[in-house]
Amino acid sequence: MLDELPGDALLDARGRIDPVRYPGFAALRRTGTWFPNAHTVFDDTRQAVPLILDGRRPRRGGSRSRRDHPSTIFDVLGQRGYRIVADEEATALCPPRWCPGAPARNPDTVGNLRAGRARRLRRFVSRIGPGKRPTLYVKHALLPHVPYMFLPSGRRTRNGVRDPIPGMNSVRSYGDPFLTRHNEQRFLLQVGFVDHVIGLLIQRLRRLRMFDRALIVVTADHGESFELGVRDRRLITSGNIDEVAPVPLFVKAPHQRSGRVNRAYARTLDVLPTIADVLNLPIPYHVDGRSAFSGVTRRRRTVRIPTRDFRRTVVISGRAWERRRRAVVRRRLSRYGSGDLLGLYRGIGPHRRLIGRPLTELGPAGQGKVRARFAFGRRLRSVHRRSDLVPTQVAGTLYGGRRGVRRDLVLSVNGRIEVTGRSWRLRGSRAERFALNVPETVLLEGRNDVRLIEVGGDGLRLLGRA
Repeated sequence: MLDELPGDALLDARGRIDPVRYPGFAALRRTGTWFPNAHTVFDDTRQAVPLILDGRRPRRGGSRSRRDHPSTIFDVLGQRGYRIVADEEATALCPPRWCPGAPARNPDTVGNLRAGRARRLRRFVSRIGPGKRPTLYVKHALLPHVPYMFLPSGRRTRNGVRDPIPGMNSVRSYGDPFLTRHNEQRFLLQVGFVDHVIGLLIQRLRRLRMFDRALIVVTADHGESFELGVRDRRLITSGNIDEVAPVPLFVKAPHQRSGRVNRAYARTLDVLPTIADVLNLPIPYHVDGRSAFSGVTRRRRTVRIPTRDFRRTVVISGRAWERRRRAVVRRRLSRYGSGDLLGLYRGIGPHRRLIGRPLTELGPAGQGKVRARFAFGRRLRSVHRRSDLVPTQVAGTLYGGRRGVRRDLVLSVNGRIEVTGRSWRLRGSRAERFALNVPETVLLEGRNDVRLIEVGGDGLRLLGRA
């Protein structure tokens, strides 16, 4: 179970799982059943994860405690003799009967977000192995949930979870168009990291000769929107149901070897009933979900999601929902491209015609009054490509500019312009800031010559060197 991943973020221009940018998810698509119209039934992890595990609707006043979820997938399979290996990052629903030593209280979710997400996910994958009994492995990963700091290579952009500019991905940033695009770009890079680990999972299962006979289910609790000018990007509304509702859902059945596409409106509520259906196991309590392969699911034609306060239900016809989702995908592809990762970096700033050009072709950049101070600029002067950290996010503060001004920027790395962007100001702050992501591949071992340059009507002006 992933966290904050809209399923449509994985698509290319042909409506497929992008096989170049997301090879791990594409491998699941080739061997399992992909439900492109799968959607969440709630927008809050505290109930969106438990309902996946027990198949029962969220309700007003519901919690993530065992008291509210006394029977779950752990009981359904534990009672059938399955060994249970669970790693829950926001819940503690596996009872000691099946998970000896399991915590009685819910984990510190904020603490789990702050440290160890990648390490815990890799460790979970490493625990998978053959045994004398069939085993249920359950993992809720707080990814690609914020903070955004991981890359498709498996590396990270910084130590610690704090952004280089505090608040740059908070409600104070939601009104700035370029900063919103920059943060969406970081989100897609973190989706690439999740895909990297999915690939490691598949490799391990194949190496241990477990892949063919395994049942694999991958989904997410809910999606994430990147609307401008809102106060919350996850609260479900009629305006963001095309981004918050869609989630990935892949079901690879035991001995399934060819990929299928099932366009039924499967829901996160249906995950447990689907597992029980595939394994031909009874569920010894009432559930509200239905198997994703059932006729009931095939006949659905609407998407219904209650608001977090349960005062109303957001409803949209399937046809309108799919049409709006296609528009979201077109907008995303126009900015971030598909296929080769380089396209992800080169579509959101002004003056994109300059990307790839050597600085020597553009003439000398003059000096102005505005100066740039780079956050963690020293890391660019000592890059170790074999390390776990690659400082691909270049950010900082501009000093000396007029109040309220935002300027067009380009960033050169080792003598060539690699990305473009705009400066920005957080709501309520006078400080002028900048943040741009550069591809890992352009950073050299050791010292890198990184220059921030303003592009104005009177030419180029050097603002600073890292």
